[in-house]
Amino acid sequence: MQAFMEHFELILTLAVVVCFIFYIIDGMSYRKERKRLQRVFKNRAEDATDRHDYSERLNALNFSRLKKKHKALYEHIAHKLEQKQPLAGNELLWLKRPCYPQEKFIEFFSGLFWILFIVWFVRSFLYEPFQIPSASMEPNLQAGDFILTSKFAYGVRLPVIHTKIIEVGNVERGDVMVFRYPNDPAVNYIKRVIGLPGDKIRFADGIVSINDEKQTLTLVEEQGLFDWYREELDGRPHIMQLAHDERARNRSQGEFVVPEGQFFVMGDNRDNSRDGRMWNNNNPLSKTPWGFVPEDNIVGKALFIWMNSDCVLGEGECGRIGNSIE
Repeated sequence: MQAFMEHFELILTLAVVVCFIFYIIDGMSYRKERKRLQRVFKNRAEDATDRHDYSERLNALNFSRLKKKHKALYEHIAHKLEQKQPLAGNELLWLKRPCYPQEKFIEFFSGLFWILFIVWFVRSFLYEPFQIPSASMEPNLQAGDFILTSKFAYGVRLPVIHTKIIEVGNVERGDVMVFRYPNDPAVNYIKRVIGLPGDKIRFADGIVSINDEKQTLTLVEEQGLFDWYREELDGRPHIMQLAHDERARNRSQGEFVVPEGQFFVMGDNRDNSRDGRMWNNNNPLSKTPWGFVPEDNIVGKALFIWMNSDCVLGEGECGRIGNSIE
């Protein structure tokens, strides 16, 4: 199941392509013929060949498996075809439905095309849902939250290969961003954007400095294990939490410059988040723990919470459903 979800985008894209091929084949063969026969019978322009073709379609059906009401209709149509009488209305039923086994097979996949295409288009270019798997973004996002992500906020990208084809907007400090984990692109992560390309970042004792300016950190509420703080990144506020016991603090600290084309991110649960402070991007030559998110790994911008798994059972903080992600 995990492998299926990790490759869902590729599987969905291939399914759309396969169904599109069947849709084209159907449109050039069986569906085209059904429409032609419907047209000539409605216009009462059918000839002996058309009546024969409709009779052949009836013969392809398994009479014993038809519903009772359809058996009577079947016999009624067969009689009128034999008597060369015109047909109309419900008498054209089996000119609208597939009758031959191969026609049913093609129709099945052809009929799925538009459904899969709409799902693929919305998921690839507009919005995609994600489930939060951990507590790394608490207190703003909790494990089990379902969120909706904008796929076009940072540019329209092709599915599977993820090449950006249309510029739309830029990543901003303070955004909550979904991205493919640099050390394992099959896994999606969600973190807050702290540093933009070229930014000089310093992180020490829970306080972030950007380009030599300390960002405002104000205590909001003391909790049992964590204290909530109001952090402002370039004046843009959000809530984050630090361990109440300083001995439990994440001691990662240092100073660095964010490389061009990459971003530095951290979780809002600063002392319980595996983020850019410890990835190292699997670089054995690097002497620092810092890791960054390449622009090509961006998936989208988190928008709002639409469900939490606990709420399905009538538990959890269901009042957060519908909240935008600041």
